[in-house]
Amino acid sequence: MKVTYIQSACVIVENRNVKVLCDPWLTDGAYYGSWYHYPPLKYAPEDFNDVDYIYLSHVHQDHTDVGTLKRISKDIPIIIHDYADRFFFNQIKGLGFKQVIELANQQEYELDKDFKIEVLASDNCDPEACKKYFGCNIYGDDNRTKQVDTLAVFSSENKVIVNSNDCNYDMARGTCRYIKEKYKEIDMILVGYIGAGPYPQCFENYNLDEKIDRCEAKKSQYLLHAVNFIKHLSPRYYMPFAGQYTLGGKLSELNFLRGDPELEEVPDIFNRLALKHQYKSEIILLNSGDFFCLNSRSKPNTYVPPCPIEREKYIQNVLSSKKYDYEKPGYFIEESNREDLIPLLLVAQKRMLRYQDKWEEYRSDWKFYLDTGQEYLYCVPFNGNLVSSIPVGSEVEPYIKISLDYSLLKMILDRKAHWSNAQIGSHLKYYRSPDMFDRRIHHLLSYLHC
Repeated sequence: MKVTYIQSACVIVENRNVKVLCDPWLTDGAYYGSWYHYPPLKYAPEDFNDVDYIYLSHVHQDHTDVGTLKRISKDIPIIIHDYADRFFFNQIKGLGFKQVIELANQQEYELDKDFKIEVLASDNCDPEACKKYFGCNIYGDDNRTKQVDTLAVFSSENKVIVNSNDCNYDMARGTCRYIKEKYKEIDMILVGYIGAGPYPQCFENYNLDEKIDRCEAKKSQYLLHAVNFIKHLSPRYYMPFAGQYTLGGKLSELNFLRGDPELEEVPDIFNRLALKHQYKSEIILLNSGDFFCLNSRSKPNTYVPPCPIEREKYIQNVLSSKKYDYEKPGYFIEESNREDLIPLLLVAQKRMLRYQDKWEEYRSDWKFYLDTGQEYLYCVPFNGNLVSSIPVGSEVEPYIKISLDYSLLKMILDRKAHWSNAQIGSHLKYYRSPDMFDRRIHHLLSYLHC
């Protein structure tokens, strides 16, 4: 069995010439045009039309890239988890794929003789761990998960590879226990170590020094997740991967505040972690297109980390001038044509209130103020009062002010974009007063659309 690294979370797991392409993000401009690859991509989606299967771990755009899936052969079977929500399945079928294989939790699927895959959900219903306030029943009577992330276990007669992609260790602890009990010896784990998202670069409560401090704390937090996976599964080898991206467009100036290690930092970071946490697993680092064969156990020695100076040149000369989707014809709305969005927001709030009522008629004094650069703010309360507009500067605590482009808000309300993807893409700026995190409010925002 061997692993070929492509980019970010995209790898090929291969056994006896049967190839599974995992999480192909092979176009630039994910998350409405803000996420780009560095080093620049050297592959196109069509280069992988010869694979036997595609495994998609979850719906996020750097794992399920619609741009890639539109261009790749629709004859390739797609493997996903059997989710309670049908959105993911319907999205893939809507792209024209002829076969979508849904695997129930702990169901093995034979890819070939002596080559199996098992797709496992993060299974710990802990609102603090999954970043949602409202607990949910992870498995229904039909054994379908309501979570987002999944892990995949690839196994042959004598080799086992675990692909943990973006899974949070605290959520996946029980799944790791299941894997270790079932498979005993793990040869390799592909493990994420980055916490992609808007924090701290998009939070305006903090000055520059405070954001830098929070960057370091965030790095430590997510690196510890990787260490916990490694220590729990005790693999012979591990490969840090997934979540690697560079912001383009006018947001490119935020790259140094994302709190995510760059690729050139990874060797030294994980060497220090191995000494500190005393694990004996060996690190594998690959450049795009390189592979590691588990059968030969020969470690590649060709890894060349990216040059930070060249990265900065690429950002300045290429990425900084990129346009976002909402800045392009078809979505961009000229200032002279911008209307009051209260009518749309009232429709969206009605939908959101249904979810508030579903969760024991939840109400709160918290409110969102949406700042689109107009002469007023949109006020979205959570106490049952209707959406309204207020003069800038008349905000009342407790509140969260979200600053975003008018055209992007219109896209979200029209269901042509989503709050979650806009947040991951760093398109939303936050100011909280008081500066505290109310998990319930952030969760409910996802339902504010028509």
